[in-house]
Amino acid sequence: MAASRGHYPEKSFTRPALAPAILAAMALMAGAALLGSEWFIVVRFAVAILVAVMGVFAVQARAYAWLVVIVPVVVAWNPVFPLTMGGAGWAAAHLIAPIALVIAGFLIKVPATSSDRSRR
Repeated sequence: MAASRGHYPEKSFTRPALAPAILAAMALMAGAALLGSEWFIVVRFAVAILVAVMGVFAVQARAYAWLVVIVPVVVAWNPVFPLTMGGAGWAAAHLIAPIALVIAGFLIKVPATSSDRSRR
């Protein structure tokens, strides 16, 4: 019993999509204030790249159901072929998408490899 004191249990998974989800949520919240300005293109790039990274982690975790949330966000905030949306719809998307992304980032779990476990 004393041998197990001070040791944490081994986790069999990691949540690598959580960090890009939080960063994308912060960019989306900042982007709500930048709607219509020339700096909004920076928000589009940041969100599209971070959410695409989340998509890679979702595929690695075989959590394909989360691609239903991830792919539309990547398409909507795509800076190369931008979608034009009305002001109210776009503002609402900037408030709803961060919630969905953080939930997805928390629930996407990638199985931990032996090298991940040795770093802890």
